[in-house]
Amino acid sequence: MKTTAIIAGLSAFSFVPALLADVTVDITGATAFRAAALTAIRSKYNASGAAYQFSHDQAAGAYTGATRSIFKGTFQGIAGVTTIRTSFNGSVEGIRALVDSPASDPTYYTEILGNFVTAAAIGGGETNKDTVGFAKTTAASQSEIAFSDVSKAATPYSGFSLQPGSSTCGVVVFTMLANEGSPVTNVTSQQFRALMSNGFLPRSVFSGVEADNPIGDAPGVNAGYVFSTGRNDGSGTRTTYLAETGYGIANAVKQYVTNVSTSTALTTIQLVPAGGVNDPALPGQLAGNASTVWSNDIAGNGGYSSGSTLRTDMGKTGAAVTVLDETGADAFGEPVIADLVTWLSLNDATTARANGAVVCSYNGVKLNDFATSGTMSAADRAKVTEGAYTAWGFQQLYRRNDITAGDAVTVYTGIKTALENSANLASAGITIPEMNVGRPFDGGTVAP
Repeated sequence: MKTTAIIAGLSAFSFVPALLADVTVDITGATAFRAAALTAIRSKYNASGAAYQFSHDQAAGAYTGATRSIFKGTFQGIAGVTTIRTSFNGSVEGIRALVDSPASDPTYYTEILGNFVTAAAIGGGETNKDTVGFAKTTAASQSEIAFSDVSKAATPYSGFSLQPGSSTCGVVVFTMLANEGSPVTNVTSQQFRALMSNGFLPRSVFSGVEADNPIGDAPGVNAGYVFSTGRNDGSGTRTTYLAETGYGIANAVKQYVTNVSTSTALTTIQLVPAGGVNDPALPGQLAGNASTVWSNDIAGNGGYSSGSTLRTDMGKTGAAVTVLDETGADAFGEPVIADLVTWLSLNDATTARANGAVVCSYNGVKLNDFATSGTMSAADRAKVTEGAYTAWGFQQLYRRNDITAGDAVTVYTGIKTALENSANLASAGITIPEMNVGRPFDGGTVAP
């Protein structure tokens, strides 16, 4: 928690008594859960009954997809002005930020008063990246709180202490996806493990049609390859899919990322090189795609640093794709039909599907009806709550170990309480009381 005295420059918050202290709490962690996190935070400002302001790095009205945001005003249960800054960079990265400061401090938007519109009523004002005058400067800070799709025990930081002992705050739900135009409609755990270890497989492995094998005796017009893609190892989404499918959370993978594409089609994909980039760097490469957490930065083991970028690429076709190996050489000698298969949270999958991505069954069970409005149907919820669908994990909400009392704990408790309301979870997941099954650890057997 960071506190300072209120100064005259806070005239926009004249509804706050002048002698009260300011409170700033920084929150990082899971990108897959950010929509629920931001919705829950905003609900606590709404519940205070006072005006507040918020700004973020997305378009107007799209704050639930923000990587960085600032809320400022009266947070329910805290006197004075409470500023909450969020910077979502991945679940494992979030846990690292709590235990490894300053080396892993996330970057937050700095608080510049002029960036905020005047809040005239409950609901506050909104400033976004498209607003004239919204300065997007950033500053590093140690976080007080972090969301994680996985428990601390599933990360390299299992030996560090965090608060509290009981950190579960909900269930986050995922789905398998294929890119637009792909004929892949079901992915089994075995197929996914094979993709992770090999990097690509013939389409025929998924379709059961011999002619879909491009290296078979009689390739057909739809013969092509299915490539693995996904997040880097700072991501809880990646940890979850490696745990759930039985691959092993710390085992090296072979994943491809998009280097070059148009707005509608994949052009070039590459097995992620060590460090994320070649020397010299190739077009579209990003150092942020490197493996950073398990001390295993080798070719293929990286992945997308952002779920939002991955979901965008899943909405593109792959009719003629140049495939590069880790050195940047053309792996096939000519463009090939390429499908991408990955695993994303329902929030990201909703956006990907709207752009054309194919929602796949997982081990033969499919979530059909999660909506663009951000809700899950009763039928889909039952598949999760009763145990038929197992692509999910417990969402954790951690505090730094030195934070045991004070306003930061009030913020923590308030957000966790807000997540008990299913409306705040939306399509991100399901509240704990709704679950009729559980699992003993990440990827563990689902049972009543």
